[in-house]
Amino acid sequence: MTRIQQWRKGLVPALTLSLMLAGCGGAAQPGTNASTGAGTSGENASAGTEQTSAQPEQQKPLMLYGNDFVDFIAPKFQEATGYAIEAVHYGGGEALAKIEAERGNPQWDIVMMDGHGSIRGLAERNFLHTGYEAKGEALLSTYGQEVMPEDRAYYPIGIHASAVIAYNTDVIAPENAPATWEEFFALEERVGHADPAVAAPAYPLVSAFFYKWGMEEAQQVYSDRFKQGFSIYPKNGPVGNALVSGEIAAAALQEHNAYSLKMDGSPVEVIWPEEGAPGSLRVVAISKDTANLEAAQAFVEFMMKPETQNLLSSLESNDSFFTPLAEGTTSRPERNPNGTFILPPDRWAAEHESEIKTWFADQNVQ
Repeated sequence: MTRIQQWRKGLVPALTLSLMLAGCGGAAQPGTNASTGAGTSGENASAGTEQTSAQPEQQKPLMLYGNDFVDFIAPKFQEATGYAIEAVHYGGGEALAKIEAERGNPQWDIVMMDGHGSIRGLAERNFLHTGYEAKGEALLSTYGQEVMPEDRAYYPIGIHASAVIAYNTDVIAPENAPATWEEFFALEERVGHADPAVAAPAYPLVSAFFYKWGMEEAQQVYSDRFKQGFSIYPKNGPVGNALVSGEIAAAALQEHNAYSLKMDGSPVEVIWPEEGAPGSLRVVAISKDTANLEAAQAFVEFMMKPETQNLLSSLESNDSFFTPLAEGTTSRPERNPNGTFILPPDRWAAEHESEIKTWFADQNVQ
């Protein structure tokens, strides 16, 4: 049994407990906490928004859970609006487990993370505040409006490729590189991607394939690939490391990581299949139990502003590889300007999340 298999075998009971919603007896390991005090000012401009002179009334700071950008955006929001806020940085699976563990006594007000299916799952189980029609909706692009849910259970702010095809140019010649996802899964060389139970973008990755091909066909594709040689890593960082080292020849790798490796001079080339890349929709959602509703709605409005989204897409960080969903915004020039996304309907992704993650975990510990 490999170390990855041993690690996954230990994770399955905890994953199953969370997926079956029997209540998490133990919370996820605490993430990184970024607390900001009243009047904190950021080093950069506050996303083009005028700073509020008077401190709004709050009983306690707004609590933000999430993955990308939360540590950076929290002080920017406070500087621009005057609302006190604390941010805790979790992995996607960790954030969901934490929210589940706190069901009887929620400590969070806002969640911002990748994966509209997972957030829809929270809405289906009455975790989320719904019905707030944000002023920022008028600022959304056509695509942004298309992915806005009717019940306003969440608010889309950006989308990126949860996976493009990345290959090691020292192992695979350009003429032999896979151009489609079918060719990727048929490669003779070893391939891999991140774990859908742990990495926030990895469930959008696998759910896109299960939606595109159908449940039975997708299971068969993965079953055949596991027999041929397939590596699973906790997150996309280790996937990229394995790709550069030659441990795997190609990867279904989050675009953040793929483009960063290429730009850093690693022997990595990136292919955005014409059929589309699995999309990871970044959304903001409000807890139905929040005592900070006014501040939470202000955070939603702040994140939907073109100025805020342009600020995030211009950062010198691999997290900035995404498509902002407000009109008048731009994404990084290194990306494919014509790239399209495979994005399952949120209710489909939520309905099948437990089934897909459990099936995937079962294959991985055998």
